[in-house]
Amino acid sequence: MRSLYISQNGMAENLGQSQVLPYLRGLARRGVEIDLVSFELSTVTAEAREAIRSSLAQSGIRWHPLSRTMRAPLAVKVQEAARGVSTSLRAALARPPDIIHGRSYFATAIADVTGQVSRRSKVLFDCRGMIGDEYVDCGHWTKERIEYRLVKTYERRLFRQADGIVTLTHALARWLKDNHVLGSRPALEVIPCCVDMDRFRPSEEARTRLRRELRIDGDLTIVYAGSLGTWYLEPEMARFAAAVRRHHQKLGGRVSFVCFTPSDASRLQAQLAKTGFAETDVVVRKVEPSRMPEYLCVGDVGLSFIQSCFSKTGSSPTKVAEYLACGNVAVVNGDIGDQTDLATENGACVVLDDFSNTSIERCAREVVALATRPRPLRTSSTVDAARRHFDLERVGVARYARLYDTLMRAR
Repeated sequence: MRSLYISQNGMAENLGQSQVLPYLRGLARRGVEIDLVSFELSTVTAEAREAIRSSLAQSGIRWHPLSRTMRAPLAVKVQEAARGVSTSLRAALARPPDIIHGRSYFATAIADVTGQVSRRSKVLFDCRGMIGDEYVDCGHWTKERIEYRLVKTYERRLFRQADGIVTLTHALARWLKDNHVLGSRPALEVIPCCVDMDRFRPSEEARTRLRRELRIDGDLTIVYAGSLGTWYLEPEMARFAAAVRRHHQKLGGRVSFVCFTPSDASRLQAQLAKTGFAETDVVVRKVEPSRMPEYLCVGDVGLSFIQSCFSKTGSSPTKVAEYLACGNVAVVNGDIGDQTDLATENGACVVLDDFSNTSIERCAREVVALATRPRPLRTSSTVDAARRHFDLERVGVARYARLYDTLMRAR
């Protein structure tokens, strides 16, 4: 079986490293021959490209890197798309693919054009979320903008014409079916953002070493990992952390808050200070993605509070899977993607129905009870939950392989 995989995200980026390459390597191990077309940022050095190329070659993956410009005008994006079509067509003609797999909209548009020429191929639309609605929900577009209307028009074509579709959540899959968005023929798989559990796992050695390095004094540590701003609810995180702090102090404990982010964290730090956190109880660091597995081990509780809106019906936050795999109790708001389903993991996850004071106080008490259990018991619960919902090999790669097999049988 051959696949031509097209990604607008580069393989040198965090997203490519965590949410593209592990899946492709897993498929390659299962016998899929892969040509990979990706768009790399100009900041990627020649040495970095060569390292990626060598690593991919060892997995049997042929790589065709192209260049991408961030926040480029439309004319530049059209040129980049044209280069993507040209490269994809050459790869398809050299080694005719059984499946042309587009990751998100830009890449699937290239896959769609390539599929018109390579007509024996099945086109797979790996949706990743409703991109036009995301731009509206975060305030970049309005629904009257020509860009939004064009994206939604093409989106309808992809959902109706693609041979296979991937969504990140059952919630979005249900919405697509209930609103008759899908055509009559596509095979559909729900594949959440998964985690490589060989990399992300509890480590007592890393926990002890890094807590000392970061000067973490609290016996209960709340962690937040990832970007801040836009979707991420910093005031609500601070309110929840303060409630955890109050309940834990009643037991004679002390709470630290650790934030691993590339963003400006000053707003979050100010919110935490308002709720009573001392400056010494808050740690902010920028962490290289390759070291995130060990750094997450310093925590006991991981937060993921995201703005509720339509586009987040299709969202599967990677940080939640990573928190659980590293031994943290995950605390989430339930109106994002499939996160309400995590309420069944009552030894590993706490799901807020809303951010009312009542909900925050109730869930904070629950979090303190879960997080202060003996670490072996807690980490066993969270790792088991991560394995059931987000294991890279058992969930992610297995479902992609199943979808590939379904598309092959439909030829």
